[in-house]
Amino acid sequence: MVEDKPISIGLVAYILGMSSKKLHRWYQNVLSGFTQAQEKGELDKDNLHIIEKGKYIDISVPIFKERNLGEQMAIDEKTINGTCYTILSNRNTGKIALMADTLKTEYLMKIIGRIDIDRRMSVKSLSRDMAPNYDWLGRQAFMNAYHIADKFHVVKIILEQLQASRIFYRQEELSKRREAKQNSESYSETVLSNGDTILQLLARSRGLLFLFPQQWSEQQKQRSIVLFELFPEIEKVYRHVIEIRRWYKPTKAKTTYQKTRDRKKKQIKDIIKKLIKSANEELKNIAFMLKRNMNPILHYFIAKESNAKAEALNRNLQRFVNTNYGARNIQFFLFRVKIHFA
Repeated sequence: MVEDKPISIGLVAYILGMSSKKLHRWYQNVLSGFTQAQEKGELDKDNLHIIEKGKYIDISVPIFKERNLGEQMAIDEKTINGTCYTILSNRNTGKIALMADTLKTEYLMKIIGRIDIDRRMSVKSLSRDMAPNYDWLGRQAFMNAYHIADKFHVVKIILEQLQASRIFYRQEELSKRREAKQNSESYSETVLSNGDTILQLLARSRGLLFLFPQQWSEQQKQRSIVLFELFPEIEKVYRHVIEIRRWYKPTKAKTTYQKTRDRKKKQIKDIIKKLIKSANEELKNIAFMLKRNMNPILHYFIAKESNAKAEALNRNLQRFVNTNYGARNIQFFLFRVKIHFA
């Protein structure tokens, strides 16, 4: 049961009426094969050992499965117990091909370089976030693959800029209240037409800014009217964010990729021009990100590929961490990750 699904050993012990510590020790030392793998040196066999500037560096590579490489790959990062791991996964099978505790391109390239060049050339597409290190890694490791800037990450970045605009005004309001109290002045908590104070309005508006207007509840509609009336800059950023999110929606008419790309490219260039002309810093940040990553963003329209499976894998890994109370025994935890996800 424990081998088939990433469930808590403690839960199995509870069902069987056993001591969870006793079952955990039994599973780890006898049933799982972890002790035998440890004795044979299989746990560290794929690690990268290098000497850099007279310093010995050991890069842990808990998963290295060449057979999990496929035509459609995704690369992402995951933090476990404070350590950032690079995870290269197959988008078709959901299996991990590589997991290494480094984000450095040169180290990752040394590890991926062990894979035969013909096998690497068979990778047709690579979805990733917009981190420069993954861009350079993809260019070196998978020369035949086109890169897709993951739609999830693009939308996440523009929503972060929108929330930054809301947070700016909330911090400004908190500063006014603090300064008034420090100077023994009165601070008026004005109650707005929807029953919120300004601070409550800015705090409670967080959720509605993630949604399209048609998704708002009646209460959120009332809150948005008050919010945009008091803070027109937030509305300005919100309208542009919605425009970009709608830009991602494919047209109903069936056209070739080249025609779709040309039309989408013209549209995004027009959006970028409008954002650059704005005096708003958040909009300028969005414009810079879109302009810098335009080609991989446009590659989304080749086959509507995204990092959805990689994100699902990340969530499963996080659930695995949670059921194991934060992966207290990291070696055993990574051994189980290899069993379940590779």
